Amino acid sequence: MDIFLHRKPISPSYLIHGRYKGITLDAREDKLVQKEQFYHELGHILRHVGIQSMMPDAFRELQERDARHFTLYAALPYHMVSKYDLSDPHIIERWVNDFKVTHKLCVDRINIIKNRSLKYECHESLDKTTLLKQIYG
Repeated sequence: MDIFLHRKPISPSYLIHGRYKGITLDAREDKLVQKEQFYHELGHILRHVGIQSMMPDAFRELQERDARHFTLYAALPYHMVSKYDLSDPHIIERWVNDFKVTHKLCVDRINIIKNRSLKYECHESLDKTTLLKQIYG
């Protein structure tokens, strides 16, 4: 993708200048944190435009939120995590070891999956209840 990667003892950032695209990771952090920083900054490069320091706060916050979501899905893609037994009490530790990301990121990702499953079950249950009411009055 022609994105240059740098590690320096500064806050993580990305830069797009003409055809140059670069990501700088904080060299003071451990490798797991740097991996998450990489996905976050990559999310900005792939999905966002504009100079954040010159945009309204609400728009900048929206881009940051989107980059955090991108990090969750890029670091722990559903097509891969769905192969695991999600009811395994050690699932978080397994993901930390297998995907080489932080414990917190794994907890956040499993919570999203569980919340989506719960929403789906509720909608499915609601649809059945509505159908039964229509059939049986």
